[in-house]
Amino acid sequence: MKRPLFAKFPLRAALGAALLSVPAALGGLTGTAQAAVGTPAASGALTHTVQLTIGEWPEHRGCTATLVDELWVATAASCFAERPGEAVPAGKPARKSTVTLAGGTIRTVVELVPRTDRDLVLARLDLPAAGATPVQPSAKAPATGSPVTASGHGRTKTEWVPDKVHTAAFTVTNSTATDLILDPANGTDVLCKGDNGGPVLDSAGKLVGINSRSWQGGCLAAPAGETRRGAVAARTDDLADLIGSLKQRPFNFRAGDVLRPGETVSSATAKLIMQTNGDLVLYHRTGGENQGGALWISGTSGNPGAYATMRADGNFVVYKKDGGDAVPGSALWETGTHGNAGARLALQADGNLVVSKTVTQGGAGSVQLLWNSATGDRGDRLASGAKLMPGQWLTNGRSVLMMDIQGNVLLRELATNRELWGKYSWNWRSYLHMQNDGSLVLYSKDGGQGKGGNLWVTETWNGAGAYAAVEGNALVVHTSDGGLRWASSTLQGEQSKRCLDWNGSSSVVIWDCWGGPSQQWEHTAAKELRVGGDKCLTANTGAVQGAGMFVKPCDGSGEQKWNVNADATITAVLNPGQCLNVWGQATANGSTLGLWGCNGGANTKWFRP
Repeated sequence: MKRPLFAKFPLRAALGAALLSVPAALGGLTGTAQAAVGTPAASGALTHTVQLTIGEWPEHRGCTATLVDELWVATAASCFAERPGEAVPAGKPARKSTVTLAGGTIRTVVELVPRTDRDLVLARLDLPAAGATPVQPSAKAPATGSPVTASGHGRTKTEWVPDKVHTAAFTVTNSTATDLILDPANGTDVLCKGDNGGPVLDSAGKLVGINSRSWQGGCLAAPAGETRRGAVAARTDDLADLIGSLKQRPFNFRAGDVLRPGETVSSATAKLIMQTNGDLVLYHRTGGENQGGALWISGTSGNPGAYATMRADGNFVVYKKDGGDAVPGSALWETGTHGNAGARLALQADGNLVVSKTVTQGGAGSVQLLWNSATGDRGDRLASGAKLMPGQWLTNGRSVLMMDIQGNVLLRELATNRELWGKYSWNWRSYLHMQNDGSLVLYSKDGGQGKGGNLWVTETWNGAGAYAAVEGNALVVHTSDGGLRWASSTLQGEQSKRCLDWNGSSSVVIWDCWGGPSQQWEHTAAKELRVGGDKCLTANTGAVQGAGMFVKPCDGSGEQKWNVNADATITAVLNPGQCLNVWGQATANGSTLGLWGCNGGANTKWFRP
């Protein structure tokens, strides 16, 4: 008679519980760094393997989790089960749960998306896991006999609290539709308590499974006489499409869900924060408290302790600290969507905050929009005559241009959140207008073309059909046929990889790129390269070969006129054969610049990084 595949393994529930359990006397250790019996990972490696803590002291337990996206981890569902073998419900975890990243930063788990067919759950974090590199899922199952590597933050043979992630080498000995059966490749490696939820990687470093359960033979405090070291991992190779779709998954508030003071939820492009001052604020993902980038606000500040909740009648409400449905006058703000039982609030991947409900007619369902924040992206360009209203933004996938509700225009790099360029008016509800006459203008709330209220302008008039666009890491204004009329942002040397910088007095040099005001050069319609608002890049008299470079107040002189060319050179208008270059092809911080005959050298090429 053929032996069942799992005959040599205990039941999932019993083994999963053993992998998770922590002796009461050692409960205080579970929230600190722990690791798998095998080889310590190199410093800076496996940043996708993170610590997971479920519950708060003293009723807490430790697991490992695996970053599969900057906002999502995959881990073992059994980590969140209140009792062995119990199903884990979707939604907010029953206990406060946190993830500790490799650098010590802590993120809160705000949503669980469990699988019902295997020991696996996808968990959303409140904020992106900055600085960590998510693991890439494999779309192919490892063959029997293939080598795989597991990692985790669990205990080892001799340590309750190792200070590094450990890895363990295994071989795939069998598999089912949902699990991988693993044996130690060297006969000694093993997964221990706390490793549950860690990644199993194939030889290409791609995710094929999540640590589920193990015999734990050889682990510290393993059952007496236990020598077996085999393990089981929940397969992920058939979930690659699901994992890839996480970025587009909205965060949903259903009836009874609450956002408490200080709590945050995020989607791929935005985050909603119930601030401790009482304001509910929607920020672009690159912004946040004290970082600008606010797209929408409830206007309920001055009410510390206020909270937001989705009511059963379909209304999303911000209440005072001790307020609620039964407390008259305690509502501070609402969507006004009551009378729509079953409605939900969704923070969508596109940055919109939406209240909607599903309506069924004739057997078919359709989504009815009840309220929205109107804060989604508007593509990568602003056409002639178009406006970028408060809370709207443009993106090319590399950088984002926001018109935040405080009246500031912010250009930021998505990968790093660093500011590339900005115009700060602090004039609430201001907006950008790409006028039909060719100028891009920042107007106050009640201003506009022909009405005044001009706060800033590119001065690119007489350019009918011109449009603005986010290109690379810059905001540009193009003529109707694509010619460049104005551009923002830093200028990076091809050879040095450092940026054109102004020291605040008269000197201009190259320096490490950081995107600050001294590196924000605007190429104006008057062919100036402006910095600091009213200062211009200036050549010595005549802009002849050998002329030095400095910065002084803009005066309209020929020595302050520059062509920013398609071949990445910057040439003097007075002498188009003279290129802005770094003297002596130097690359160090503080190296000086001047004019010399254009020769195609890398020290004469400038890009917007």
